[in-house]
Amino acid sequence: MVTMQQRPPRIFSADDILAGRVSLDGYPFRYIYITPSLSSVMSGRSGFRLKTGNNGPPDQMLSAVEFLEGRGWEVVTVDISAHVTCMRRIARPA
Repeated sequence: MVTMQQRPPRIFSADDILAGRVSLDGYPFRYIYITPSLSSVMSGRSGFRLKTGNNGPPDQMLSAVEFLEGRGWEVVTVDISAHVTCMRRIARPA
């Protein structure tokens, strides 16, 4: 019987990254998705608040993105709804 080795996920919650529950330092793949936490999405359903700057889901997600940029990842694209960011690990010189 052949058993399939379980693959690590490619989708990570911004809250998990910011809280330190996820470390991508040894992550084996190059591309990942970052999403805001479900609680952040539910609390921010009333839309963007441009004057107050309190935009829960996008703020949380972009904070995680900025954190990962300092750890060797770069943004590929951000979904227009600001609910998904695709990132890739920067290729290290051989």
